[in-house]
Amino acid sequence: MMASRDHRQLGRPTSTISTASIWSERTMAGMGLAMEHTVSSITVANTEGDAESIPLRPWNTSEQELETGPTDYQQNVSGEAQADQGNQAGNRNTGDALSNVQPPTAKSIKLVQIWWLEVVSCLLVVAMVAALVGTISPYENQPLPRWPYTLSINTIVTFYSEVMRAAMVLALGECLSQLKWSWFTQPRPLDHIEHYDNASRGPWGSLGMLWAIRLGALLPSVGGILMVLSLLIVPFTQQIILFYSCNVLDTTLNASIPKTNFASSGTSMHIGANINSISPHIQAVMNSGVYDSAPKRVSFTCSTGNCTFQGVYHSMGWCSRCMDVSDQIEVRPSRHGFGANFTLPSSNLSATAGVGTFVMGQKYTTTPIQAILGWDENGTADKLSDTPWGNRGYGAAECTINPCVRSYTGTVTGGNLTETLLSTSQTWNQNYWLSSIDVSCLNFAEVQALHNAGYDFDPGKTTWLAYNLSAAADDAFNPTVLNETKTTIRPECIYQTYQGQVQSLSVYLGMMFTGAVSYGPNALSGPSILQSIFQEGNVTFSTIDDTFSRLAQALTVWTRQQGGNVTGQVYISDTCVSARWGWLAYPLSLVVGTIVFVVWTIDHTRRNEGSKQDYKSSPLALLFHRLGSVGSEGATYNIGSKDVLQKKAKTMKVVFQGTEKVWRFIEVDQPHTSDTIK
Repeated sequence: MMASRDHRQLGRPTSTISTASIWSERTMAGMGLAMEHTVSSITVANTEGDAESIPLRPWNTSEQELETGPTDYQQNVSGEAQADQGNQAGNRNTGDALSNVQPPTAKSIKLVQIWWLEVVSCLLVVAMVAALVGTISPYENQPLPRWPYTLSINTIVTFYSEVMRAAMVLALGECLSQLKWSWFTQPRPLDHIEHYDNASRGPWGSLGMLWAIRLGALLPSVGGILMVLSLLIVPFTQQIILFYSCNVLDTTLNASIPKTNFASSGTSMHIGANINSISPHIQAVMNSGVYDSAPKRVSFTCSTGNCTFQGVYHSMGWCSRCMDVSDQIEVRPSRHGFGANFTLPSSNLSATAGVGTFVMGQKYTTTPIQAILGWDENGTADKLSDTPWGNRGYGAAECTINPCVRSYTGTVTGGNLTETLLSTSQTWNQNYWLSSIDVSCLNFAEVQALHNAGYDFDPGKTTWLAYNLSAAADDAFNPTVLNETKTTIRPECIYQTYQGQVQSLSVYLGMMFTGAVSYGPNALSGPSILQSIFQEGNVTFSTIDDTFSRLAQALTVWTRQQGGNVTGQVYISDTCVSARWGWLAYPLSLVVGTIVFVVWTIDHTRRNEGSKQDYKSSPLALLFHRLGSVGSEGATYNIGSKDVLQKKAKTMKVVFQGTEKVWRFIEVDQPHTSDTIK
């Protein structure tokens, strides 16, 4: 029972342990250290599969023996040789027992028990790749995450990549360590052991191994290359993340831009039937539209300077429309001898070179404003200007300003508003109320109410619907449907004005643009507002069209500010994360390569007789599987440095094979070996 217990504790075949003990004794002697018995008890180990015991001698070295120099070496060796003969005689029976023991066969060890650490490492590598993707993906094109303890996404990615590389190096290193045992099933230079050992520790050692074996074996070469390439895993994973400046929606803030559902012309005091005067303040607004070279811009609220107004928004306003009617001019002889007379038959508005070179006016309050230029009928005299009208010598235009629904899109970038006019609409009947319904604004009940009231329209195809209101409607923004069904339409869906606003504006414009400009060499006279349009003879259709467009814009900006607001979204400047997944290809390929290499190594070692043992990087294997008898390495007592070991190892060819009932390194072609290895 005692022998059985000792066998379980030692966990090694007796033949290996006893051989190692003898080798240890000889090695100590070769180094000049004598051994003596210090323990009287007998240590017993069981052979695997055998009940008999083999006595093992514990050794200890005295201080006197430690001081023994090289001169006493031969005496110590001779004495030990005699002691060995006595011991061999005393243990003859044990040797007979060993001769009857069959060579140990490799145990059937489960692959999971041997390779569980490498498998777990591979799973950890895959888990880190999944964690990397799972961490970055939710924040792709999103602001930098705000994590506790000010952790950054870079820190997490670096952690994942470092763990990935560590697990990969562990798996590769253990596999390379295991492959050295199968490498030495053929005669190899002894220093290859060190190269394999260095390769298992990292990329630099792997480069040395690749150089030493000259890619002589595919499997360890693949492992060494993967080990070297693992150096770049962290840089490549860092390249996946790209930071850029972005605008992020701030839901706590709102932007606004004016809009109105009612077009006002700024009417003030009653001056006639359905006509009111225009407030002086609004007159100044319209004058600024004429005199300013740039159109008026609507004010807005955007606290960060970066805002958007989603979709298309609408507002009532004013639209100008001008037409070139130069072809309607009739050239008549002047009755005053000042040259030809240029006349528009529709209003009898006429211009004459010199006396009334540029004339504007309106025949009736409901008719357009007309402008006519007359200088020369043939265009061959002294040219007025280098413009279409100046080159021809005459020209005419007529313009109107009317209410309309204006549709916009708008964004604010860097504090500057970009508002684009998409379209205008004047969809209403010429009744007292000029009303139009935004069909996209209506709900189902409102659509049904309008259908029941006799409005025939398709909500999917109709954008604006003319809305008929009687002149007796008291509340313009909450009116009843014409047929008095008592169904109301929400005010935000109705865009309107009334005829009084239009007529009052038309009367004012008629007074504003009535007069004549006289022009001659170094002479100019007439109303200042007409002089600004005449531009010292450079007037042409495009300049008149621009003038009325600016006037309509100025009046629209003012009337929009009298209504409500369109709300928009506010964006703040932030740093966002972009994922460049192409950089993941490199670490992903190394992960796949590592898994394939591990599986390949497991299969290779399972089929290779010399590497079935689960030794890997354990240094104990080299202690138990010695080189055998003293070979070309010579005595070891005078080896004092690693360099000497390396030099000797480079000159020795060894093979890892079974002999003397154990697996060990055997030197081949040993010219200096005194003992014969059987």
